[in-house]
Amino acid sequence: MNNITSRINEVLQTSVDNGSTRGANCLVFKDGEELYGGSFGFADFENKIPMRRDSIFRLFSLTKPITSAAAMILIDKGVISPDDPVAKFFPEYEHLTYSAGSDQNGTEQILPCPDILKISHLLTMTSGLPYANNYCKSVCASAQLFDAVIAAQNGIAPVTTEEFTRRASEIPLMFRPGDHWDYGISADILGGVIEKASGMKYGDFLRENIFAPLGMDDTGFYVPEDKLSRFTALYKWGENGLERDSENYLGLTDYTAPPAFESGGAGLVSTIDDYAKFANMLCSRGKFGDVRVISNESFEYMTSPKLGKVQQSDLWERLKGYNYACLMRILTDESSAEIKTSNGEFGWDGWTGTYFCANPSTGIVCLYFTQIAGAGTTPQAEKIDKIVYDELVR
Repeated sequence: MNNITSRINEVLQTSVDNGSTRGANCLVFKDGEELYGGSFGFADFENKIPMRRDSIFRLFSLTKPITSAAAMILIDKGVISPDDPVAKFFPEYEHLTYSAGSDQNGTEQILPCPDILKISHLLTMTSGLPYANNYCKSVCASAQLFDAVIAAQNGIAPVTTEEFTRRASEIPLMFRPGDHWDYGISADILGGVIEKASGMKYGDFLRENIFAPLGMDDTGFYVPEDKLSRFTALYKWGENGLERDSENYLGLTDYTAPPAFESGGAGLVSTIDDYAKFANMLCSRGKFGDVRVISNESFEYMTSPKLGKVQQSDLWERLKGYNYACLMRILTDESSAEIKTSNGEFGWDGWTGTYFCANPSTGIVCLYFTQIAGAGTTPQAEKIDKIVYDELVR
């Protein structure tokens, strides 16, 4: 264990010293027991506020596994089913369109979609609902939706979670549901479905069914005033290295007040200790201590590979060796994976460098949190995983 500590300490201290990160937290567990915990560098470099274990981070896409677990809770209760049409909750989804490619003149063809968009498509990112960009009509329409969210934030009628979900039905799908995998706003739509199906505001549903039972007291869609001193600064890469980033992304706010749009894909903030409770719950197949959050059956569904060969070929190159489960990657071919863990490992990362992986067969949970725009799975996270598996498994 001392070797794990010294090796991870070296990775994290070197990262701070060489400027590849401003600050970071890391935790490692084996069978629920903490084997490593470390905080390095600064939560706010300019103001010399040190990183602490209770520092609060923007989760970005680490929000998605929590949204997936929330869906499993409603599946356990019989409120929703993976086979349910999204139109069951939002009739706007009864008449969708999709991009059918370009005609002989190079004009993109948008046609009525003959297929039903289901909750299972949202869980597996096979819905065809994209993130914002500018290279085709689908992603341009997504960009326009996020622009509308931002424009309305300071108005008298900000875009809510359910309104976002309704408006997203106007986006032409990138493809017919189920045909391909594409990383997009599926989890945001799923958050709207959970809100509508449960009859509770999405944040309230998460608090009642996940955060409160697990004791995740520092997790939510904003940072209360009395906790703002623990909120980490965000950084981005510039010409001279890491520099402070004051921009807001994906329709999110500055996190100082409850948002109207509670993004199921990117909106949560949390501490590494809070998220470790969630990760250890998943590693224990849906149970944390005496608290069962999701059933064993739902855990199996949530963490089982869902993509066929065509869909799997759509995954990013860095996910070689992985399949995709419910808003998480799952390792199925450890021999070809860049991240050196073992088959059955699942997890995800956030755009700002928040990362976790868990494996019920080994009992190992690793978490690495930093705050760098565009970071995703960082080299530090990959090194930490390799160290842990070298020491505990191989």
